[in-house]
Amino acid sequence: MLYEELLAASKPRFDAFFSRVHTFENQFTWNGFNAQCYNRMYTDSSAHGIAPTWKLKREIPGLSDMCRKCADYFIPARNQSIPKYDVLLGEQMEEELMKFLSGKLGVKVERGDIDNKSYPDCVIRNRDGGIAAYFELKYHAAPFVCAYKFTKRECYEGSATLDYGKIKKQLELIEREIRVPVYYVHWIDYPCLKGIFYESAEMVKAHMAQQHAEFERKKRQGDEKKSPGARYLSKIYSYLSDLNSFEDMIEEFKALL
Repeated sequence: MLYEELLAASKPRFDAFFSRVHTFENQFTWNGFNAQCYNRMYTDSSAHGIAPTWKLKREIPGLSDMCRKCADYFIPARNQSIPKYDVLLGEQMEEELMKFLSGKLGVKVERGDIDNKSYPDCVIRNRDGGIAAYFELKYHAAPFVCAYKFTKRECYEGSATLDYGKIKKQLELIEREIRVPVYYVHWIDYPCLKGIFYESAEMVKAHMAQQHAEFERKKRQGDEKKSPGARYLSKIYSYLSDLNSFEDMIEEFKALL
């Protein structure tokens, strides 16, 4: 599985980066439990719909215990975000994914327009050096444990969040200025569901029109450390069953080249 390859390639960087940081017990790992979760929560959802968590707990050994650990760990941690650390972590994710994609595609995958921060963060180059596509990477480690209470969606399905205001402005810029495909890539690393998933800018625009701002979270401790223009509280949540797999992403990127 490609995701296992990515984790293996990224292990030295992540081990060093998190050497003095407490992480959840199975963050940046993959095992048989996660394979079962991936198959039931993601692969089966296209054919049978999103399964309720209570049903999955009966079908996947160990899920009930993992859910309890997940809630105990992530509910308190949601109010302890440190923006500077989050940015550094995001850069680690981007660099490892860009390096991995460069190897798989045989072309340069690198940072995008460093002068225009509103552009998507990463760019895939053609073999002649031109731009084949842009993508933004979003890393999700903390499930929205109380998702069903607020959005009527299962936590594993309704936690891939995008900042409504930020994405709305970026989509307007993409429509005005960018003439190549743009993608939003979700690195999901929940205690249960893990993997790389993606959607096109067109898909994001369509479900933004459906959801509007689906949920506005409360201010957190770390929000005060951000500039006013960087505080995005209104959220939308990508639909897991609409997201495409890591394997599909590689094939789509290859087709663009």
